[in-house]
Amino acid sequence: MKKFWIVLGALIVAGVSAYAGGLADAITETVPTMADPVAAESSVPGWVIPAAIIAVLIGVAVLADDDDDDDPVTCE
Repeated sequence: MKKFWIVLGALIVAGVSAYAGGLADAITETVPTMADPVAAESSVPGWVIPAAIIAVLIGVAVLADDDDDDDPVTCE
């Protein structure tokens, strides 16, 4: 009876060892492919930013118009 348990134990260990990796997916290696680079497109046209800067500068110039030449100079 002792031999039976030894053989049964050995078969169980061998069976578990044989089944130990059976559920994993097979590893397949693929050849890496290089993607072609795509030029990034701007979401804002190239003329919008310079036009906005010019508009801001014109607005600052109009608002900062501090001309004191219209007032007569009085000397006492």
